[in-house]
Amino acid sequence: MIRVVLVLVTLVTAFHVFAQFLWIAPASALRELVPGHLLYSWQIPWFGQSWSVFAPDPINGNYHFKVRAIVQDGSGPARMTQWIDATDAEYELQHHKVLQPRAAALASEQATDYKGAWDDLNDGQKAIVSAGWFEGDSWKGDLETALRKAAGGNETAEAAASKFISANAFTLAYATQAARAVWGDDVVFVQVDIYRQNIIPFAKRHEPGAQLPPKQEAPTGWRGLFTLPGQSQEAFAKVFRPLAEPQLQGDGFATDDSATEPKDSRRDATPSPAPQTDDEKEQD
Repeated sequence: MIRVVLVLVTLVTAFHVFAQFLWIAPASALRELVPGHLLYSWQIPWFGQSWSVFAPDPINGNYHFKVRAIVQDGSGPARMTQWIDATDAEYELQHHKVLQPRAAALASEQATDYKGAWDDLNDGQKAIVSAGWFEGDSWKGDLETALRKAAGGNETAEAAASKFISANAFTLAYATQAARAVWGDDVVFVQVDIYRQNIIPFAKRHEPGAQLPPKQEAPTGWRGLFTLPGQSQEAFAKVFRPLAEPQLQGDGFATDDSATEPKDSRRDATPSPAPQTDDEKEQD
């Protein structure tokens, strides 16, 4: 029995070392030795790592994932909440902690994915994302259709749309859980404010009046609620709410009620259909 255990431990250790090598090394055909998505599933979320903390391109900025919501409890007009920074809330899980949970970086990682996907969109697609999409039952599908349509048949833009649609789904699912964790089940709409904030360049850190560079934002309009299968609202709220509560001022709602009725502005942002060719007109 002991031999069997030792053999299994040796095999697992050998595979783990090999997986680390494949994951950290530049992408190559060697990764095909691991079938399917096994390598990714093995590494993420527990063993993910990279060399991005080292020169020549070390990490030089932070990603932020902020959330606010519209709450309608039926007893009065809808109210807009304050912003909460989910990244700052989760960082409390690792502040002065030797053993840091993976949950301490979920919002940061999702903000990174979302901002990267947004950066790859063309100008028309970015305008679509910045608009409000939340009316009706098909708002999410309509948003995704509009993004693909705005690609205009360009393969690069179509790939960017697909990448963003995936990142957007996880982002909305997280935002929905975060908003409900803080403001309850009466949340009806959510909005995210995701951006990268670079640090002061090393060479300028001691200059008088040195300021952080401008935020690199990914403007995003109001959205309806969205959840993914397997999400546990109860478990998430149990961990997240105590972390976010210190950020709230007063009752957690915005003092300026001028924006409590978000506008579904999809029609303003959706590009007009391309003009039909003569052949297409004849087919119609």
